[in-house]
Amino acid sequence: MKKIVISLTIGLLLVSCSFAPKYVRPNIELPKAEITDNKSEPFTQWWKRYNDERLNKLIDYALKNNDNLLIAFEKINEASAAFNLAKANLYPNTYAAGSASRTKVSEEVSATGKSYTTNNFSISGGVSYEIDFFGKLKNQKKAQLALLLSQKSYADAVRIKLISDVATTYFELCAIDKQLQIENELIKRYEESYNYRQKQLKYGLINELTVQQEKANLDGSKLTLEVLKENRKLLENVLSLLLGKSPSEIFGSSYNVCEKMPEPISLPPFIPSDVVEKRPDIIQAEENLKAANFAIGVAKAAYFPNISLTGALGLQSTDLTNLFQPSANFWNIGGSITAPIFDFGRIKANVKIANSKQKQALLNYIFTVKNAFKEIHDAFIRLESIQKQIKIQKTQIENFKRILYIAEKQYKNGLIDYITVIEAKQHLEKTYINLVNLNKEYLKQQIFLYKALGGS
Repeated sequence: MKKIVISLTIGLLLVSCSFAPKYVRPNIELPKAEITDNKSEPFTQWWKRYNDERLNKLIDYALKNNDNLLIAFEKINEASAAFNLAKANLYPNTYAAGSASRTKVSEEVSATGKSYTTNNFSISGGVSYEIDFFGKLKNQKKAQLALLLSQKSYADAVRIKLISDVATTYFELCAIDKQLQIENELIKRYEESYNYRQKQLKYGLINELTVQQEKANLDGSKLTLEVLKENRKLLENVLSLLLGKSPSEIFGSSYNVCEKMPEPISLPPFIPSDVVEKRPDIIQAEENLKAANFAIGVAKAAYFPNISLTGALGLQSTDLTNLFQPSANFWNIGGSITAPIFDFGRIKANVKIANSKQKQALLNYIFTVKNAFKEIHDAFIRLESIQKQIKIQKTQIENFKRILYIAEKQYKNGLIDYITVIEAKQHLEKTYINLVNLNKEYLKQQIFLYKALGGS
């Protein structure tokens, strides 16, 4: 009997089938890229190429303490346990049991009319096994594996976003510190101009309107300074949260950031499609598509019978001293089969749901790939545009430097009044502020590009 059951089980396993559609990666037309430099630098830890130790330390700290990243890692543990559970369901479930009882039977229910006491002692072991004839359990395991890999890719995406956010916030703080320095100088120029206009008004050289205009410029510059200070504090809070600081640490945080804005790093000379396809969000979308594909097989398997085998072997006796005698052994073996007859469309609805989720996952994968290349293209467009703006801004700075030089020379020769010199300095300092903003935006777009490339 045992040999027959074992042979039947092996036979069923060998011919087991799967109703999951065969997975084929969607064919998406991708842009071609010519390799122009075989010695291009890898993207791994790209932020270290800025040669800024403060930035490196901030990112290292965030990677160890950021709450969202820690949650993403814990979700990997959850997905790993779910995969192990699905894998374990492919194998028999064995168990051991033991019991001991003593029962007194009353005279009222005794067949002999006399009360008596019975003992029952047993030790047994059993096994139950669901035969995966229609591939339900295998598809569940494959689906859970895909979801595990999807979660790992999600954690990679969180990690890349965290690095990008820390670097972007850091560069924002660097830019604000530089802007604060220039804005303070600009306020001094407006104060000089305002004081000069007041003297002119005193001697009747100008009217009050000109003085009030200078006062408005001074107050406007002071307002800008306060906004910059506010933004700096808000950025400090953002950075504290990214670093995983506690609320008390956030309230007491004050970051002494970079002494000067880091120089831009060299960009990759080519973007091959296989690099982009390694983006974590693309891998995550594809693994979700695979999981949805296998889920169709799980749903379709419900149309067919569910076959299970059970068996037990043990010892049983009314006398504890005879429990381990050969005569006390017992065994049983059996099987069960359940099959749907009328379910009023439940299974059909579940299959439709699974098919719809698979189509959604497919569309999401295609969109994710398209969006990845769009982000890269956008980054290159912005980088090129900002680079041109920086070039023009630098030319403008040189122009204002020349204007200031001429103004100072003419003032020394008595050809113009000092207010013209002050105004030339104001224009020059404003162009410096614009240049700081442009340099910051260029660095941020570089970060966006590396993020769009998948970080590494």
